[in-house]
Amino acid sequence: MPEAPRIDIGDLTGLEAVDQVFLLANIEVRQKKNGEPFLNLELSDRSGRMQAKVWDNAEVVQRKIRIGDYVRVRGQVKIYNKRLDMTIISIIAIDDKTVDKSAFVPRTKKDPAELAAALREMVNAMKNDWLRRLMRTFLEDEVWFAKFCESPAAVRLHHAVVGGLLEHVVTLARVAIAISPFYPGLDRDLLVTGIFLHDVGKVRELSSDRVFAYTDEGRLVGHIAIGSQMLEEVLQGIQGFPEELRLRLQHMILAHHGLLEYGSPVKPMTLEAVALHYLDNLDAKIFAFGKAIEESTVGEGERWTEYNKMFDGYLWKGPSEAGDAAP
Repeated sequence: MPEAPRIDIGDLTGLEAVDQVFLLANIEVRQKKNGEPFLNLELSDRSGRMQAKVWDNAEVVQRKIRIGDYVRVRGQVKIYNKRLDMTIISIIAIDDKTVDKSAFVPRTKKDPAELAAALREMVNAMKNDWLRRLMRTFLEDEVWFAKFCESPAAVRLHHAVVGGLLEHVVTLARVAIAISPFYPGLDRDLLVTGIFLHDVGKVRELSSDRVFAYTDEGRLVGHIAIGSQMLEEVLQGIQGFPEELRLRLQHMILAHHGLLEYGSPVKPMTLEAVALHYLDNLDAKIFAFGKAIEESTVGEGERWTEYNKMFDGYLWKGPSEAGDAAP
């Protein structure tokens, strides 16, 4: 008998008995009220993530699975605290070669080739010769730029998809170009270059092999410091690059998180750095909001998402299809 087609997490309603493959995104050992351990797992696919519980033989099961495994899971899906959850009956790791990996890796919904072409067009339109040369140095390194185009922009919170970093950068650059006529004091070429550079360190900070995760360099150094270092490495090959321009670009990388407690070693102190910080935050928040609505696993007809960590609250999904429209 042929195997039943898989159901993406985003299509589960909370009433299914499932027997299919998921990607194991996280494992936590917790305790029941009687002190015995149980496993709280996070299962994922291209459409989202969900919680799942192994109530019995937790220690035995834990020794047989690890984060990043493709696992075949048999269990019962339900709604618990207004979100999808699963009670697992059995779970085993399976051979990678038997898996269609495209079902498990979320990708940008936009065309990466179109995004890359748009970025090149913006660079070619730059009037500042130094900034155009700097940008072309990055983009003309085919191996590096291919990796940039595949990188996520985050592990969880925003643009956590293959191609997410490219989507994030191109969206920000398009917005910057659109608003620049309203703010004559803004140096458009400098802002667009800073937008490209601000998260460039994520190419080395993040890994997109199966699950999105931090590399050792990413955890120990972080993308802000990595990006600053990458800029210095490239500028060494551009003889005569203006020192003040170098400092302004460095500042944009170092200050783009806005506050010291958010990881920036300095606060934004130039107009372009201030603009970058707020545009970056705006794009991240809007993308994350849409993703939270799209991936919400609360019961059908619910008007609110589950608690969202990024927004520190619940998000309104809008009127239900059942008819909340005004008479």
